[in-house]
Amino acid sequence: MAVTIQQIADACGVSRGTVDRALHNKKGIRPEVAAQIQETARQMGYISPRLRPVIADRTVRIGVVLHSAASPFMQILSDIFRTYPTQELLPVETIVRVQEKREPKLQLALIDELVESLHVDGLVLAPLASERVRERIDSLTERGIPVVTVNTDIEDSSRLAYVGQDSIAAGRAAAALMGLALGGRGMVLPIIDQQSGHYADSQRLSGFTEEMAESYPGIQLLPPVSCYQDSELIERTVLRELESNPMLTGIYPSTAVRTGVFRAVQRAGVAGKVHVVVHDLTSDNLRMICEGVVDFAIGQEVRTQGSLPLKLLYQYLTRHQSPDRRVYATDIEIKFRYNTQEENGGYR
Repeated sequence: MAVTIQQIADACGVSRGTVDRALHNKKGIRPEVAAQIQETARQMGYISPRLRPVIADRTVRIGVVLHSAASPFMQILSDIFRTYPTQELLPVETIVRVQEKREPKLQLALIDELVESLHVDGLVLAPLASERVRERIDSLTERGIPVVTVNTDIEDSSRLAYVGQDSIAAGRAAAALMGLALGGRGMVLPIIDQQSGHYADSQRLSGFTEEMAESYPGIQLLPPVSCYQDSELIERTVLRELESNPMLTGIYPSTAVRTGVFRAVQRAGVAGKVHVVVHDLTSDNLRMICEGVVDFAIGQEVRTQGSLPLKLLYQYLTRHQSPDRRVYATDIEIKFRYNTQEENGGYR
């Protein structure tokens, strides 16, 4: 029976991700630990599936699994994954699956469909926060099916690379922008999506809270309220807060569910008086900037997220060319009233 990465990890007393980094000369591991793991693997007779012949003379098949189908950002991202290979003449066939709910069981089923039934060569995955998803990434890697995570990440996995924003840094940027809008004083209501399985929202809020405490002690943060992906619920909640708290001067939704916030601010007649900072350069956010409801929108290079994972997998599968780093952090882009405009019925 072939020796597995898990057996080597057990023998060395380390994680599977650490073994993967040692065996494939990736960064993030001490040289002496890597040497010990490599010697143990040699003694145990381990042969990496990555030594199989490269793909040649055919189109590479890459599966893509995303979550949050209702999110405007994810809709843009999925469209890029579908169209980028044709636009750039990249010999890649993408098979895209976008799940409605953030359920790890459904994500695992979609992965199995792409791997076992459709026989993809590699996988792009926006992983949910689940130990079973992490284990599936490790098992696919061990089978020689490389995985690139996108938008969200599971760091302690054997994925080939991660392409996406540093969510904590994005939250800190949001706090800095809110502090600028409020002049360092005021009261802010944070809004978070408490549905399990997705941690980018909570990471943003963590960065936002840390930056506020460090740089803007004159701004008071109210306890975060949960929207549970319910736009009407958050509209009622924000209206209630605006009516009961005349000192409220800022709203920060770390979640993609923000249309309820926009409606509440408009209904209450406080646009421009209560400052709003949001994430993603989607058409609804940009329109709200032009209408004076949103002060700042923070982008995360959706085009890079929809193209770079495909290029990394293609290079790896056809040339055995590993990425030069494990994390490709996308830039933090900022839009506000002076660099956003309506054009041909859209916004840019």
